[in-house]
Amino acid sequence: MGLLTLYSGLLLPWLGGAFWLAFIESQFSDNTQANRFRLTGYGFFLGYAVLFLAIMTSNELTGTVSWPGLMTFLLIFAISGGVAVWKTRSKLHAPPLDTKTPLSKPLRGLAAVILILTTVHLVFMTVEVFTQPLYPWDAWTVWAFRAKAWFLTGGITEMTGSAGWVSATATDVFSTTGWGYPLFPSIITYWAAASLGHWSETLINLPLLLAGLSIGMALYGQCRESGFNVSISLLCCYLLYSIPLFGTHIALAGYADLWMAGFAGLGFVALLRGSIIQDTTFKVNTQLLLGLLMIALGILAKNEGRIWFLAAMAMLIVNRFHLRILLLSFLVFTAVILLAFALGITTIQIPLIGTLGYSGGQFIIPFIGGVSIEVHDIWQPYLKNFFTLGNWNLLWVLVLACLMLSIQSRRHPLQRASLVFIGLFLATQLFIFGFTKQGLWAANFTSINRLPIHFIPALLFSAFLLLRSRFEQLPTEQLANKVQNNDV
Repeated sequence: MGLLTLYSGLLLPWLGGAFWLAFIESQFSDNTQANRFRLTGYGFFLGYAVLFLAIMTSNELTGTVSWPGLMTFLLIFAISGGVAVWKTRSKLHAPPLDTKTPLSKPLRGLAAVILILTTVHLVFMTVEVFTQPLYPWDAWTVWAFRAKAWFLTGGITEMTGSAGWVSATATDVFSTTGWGYPLFPSIITYWAAASLGHWSETLINLPLLLAGLSIGMALYGQCRESGFNVSISLLCCYLLYSIPLFGTHIALAGYADLWMAGFAGLGFVALLRGSIIQDTTFKVNTQLLLGLLMIALGILAKNEGRIWFLAAMAMLIVNRFHLRILLLSFLVFTAVILLAFALGITTIQIPLIGTLGYSGGQFIIPFIGGVSIEVHDIWQPYLKNFFTLGNWNLLWVLVLACLMLSIQSRRHPLQRASLVFIGLFLATQLFIFGFTKQGLWAANFTSINRLPIHFIPALLFSAFLLLRSRFEQLPTEQLANKVQNNDV
């Protein structure tokens, strides 16, 4: 085993995910105009979710992880997906997305410059992944530790807390901080080592490099499908890779937040597109389904995925209903809660969802559990991390500028979806750090920076949508002014 088996083990699930996504989407559209970069980017994360489920199923059924058996499955997965796509290739030859005038020479030159700058960023990240041993941060003590323990013991062994480790009688029980975290990031690292045949402090991080590349490809493809030209789409990708924190999580790989940027971040991008699609050729809004699936799969990668999934459901509800209906529903919901408290009912059990209510001084939220409310002053940490330090480059300046422009503009189909997403993002961040014990992580500048990484692709995409909604209105407004002035 060596580099050939490593690359085979990492590329086969990617190919299978991309092929099957292309095939499934072709079945729900009479004239699919799916961008291949988008399919490839999203296909990576879907394929790796299939890989994770296959590994866990193999371990559950047989008590071991058979690399040859899993490779056989992945080979069938990729080949069958390729055959399915080939048989439906006529549906994939759609008219070009961009039917407008080709880019002028200056714009082509601009696109070339942006592509070169983006490539420079990617080259430096790639060099770091291949040369920088696993960096001694949380990835070293949690995510990769579990993978290394599993690889050295020859299987997925139990992880427990310190008390469980002390009382354990078996020799293959291990303990580490964060032992109860979701398994996905560690399983993928374990698979990379198993495919290589030995533990490497550098090559085990190759899946994170591929994940970073896939996020950029998916974002570019979504921009192209949304009508942006090549230059603007490449600019969006360049801004993604120029964000220092995002690049750090690729170059010094090992954290779970990059996986969340793929699952949750790209999931919200798909939800944004699904919220504004008015194309009658689609039998089913595949973007909405894809977005919900991606965000749901994020639960496998990090605990925050459950919160983001609830936020995604709230986003769909707000986008689908009129503001008056939402306000009326909120008032009715509030009245019901007050009445329930007056009658002494503080919790309710919702079938298939869980407990909702207030008990023992905590708010009980389905999929999340008990949450104690405590107020933290987080304005200084936010101001310093988002605007003073260089962690985020100019991302938050861009987001704020787009929000200001949208306030001054008239209603636009792109505007509501983007504003709802940004509003929900801000609400979740402020609630987590401003009104729960997680506010302690804001004071030391850790999670206050890591959690927004999950939303970077969607934040950039929504900012570009808001700019587009603003510029699309300019000709109409200018024409209206001319009519009023009797100029036409």
